[in-house]
Amino acid sequence: MSAALPSSVSSAPRLLLLDDDPDVGLAAQLLLQRRVGPVTCLRRPAELPAALDRLQPALLLLDLNFGPGRTDGSQGLRLLDELRQRPAPPPVVVMTAYADIERAVQAVRRGAWDFVTKPWDNARLVATCLEALQRPAGAAMAEPTPAPNLVPSAAVQPLATQERAALMAAMAEAQGNLSAAARALGLSRAALYRRLEKHGL
Repeated sequence: MSAALPSSVSSAPRLLLLDDDPDVGLAAQLLLQRRVGPVTCLRRPAELPAALDRLQPALLLLDLNFGPGRTDGSQGLRLLDELRQRPAPPPVVVMTAYADIERAVQAVRRGAWDFVTKPWDNARLVATCLEALQRPAGAAMAEPTPAPNLVPSAAVQPLATQERAALMAAMAEAQGNLSAAARALGLSRAALYRRLEKHGL
């Protein structure tokens, strides 16, 4: 008979990771099971629905590309669309080696909580997971509200250009991580997302 888990471990939130690279899964397990909670790894997207039903994870870590030569993120973005149709989807942190601002915003638009690039910074990945787990109730995969399509006048165009450049620089410095970029800019995640939408990023 196996020994019972300590209460601090058994009560920890369960994480589910979907990535076709077993080395990524192992690295995430070694890091997150000590700092956040136990991690179950999947390698095929077809395994995801049953695992969600069986494990009911508190957080999903999701790669965007599966299979050799895939770099456009379309597979992961499609999974995000499918997840949003579930009655109680977990918050999702997207993980990919092919990061850019456009893909980060696309992932958030489809319901992801945040975006982390691979290879990740350990402290940043842990912090992002903890932030996602502490989200407000009902905000797991809420559809962001698009900002109005504002067209700046000629008089304020230089300021708008400066703001766009600052947003791009912050997102590049944060490697696409919205939470880190928002902190660097002194904005909330929602405010940063609205500004990215406003500038077409």
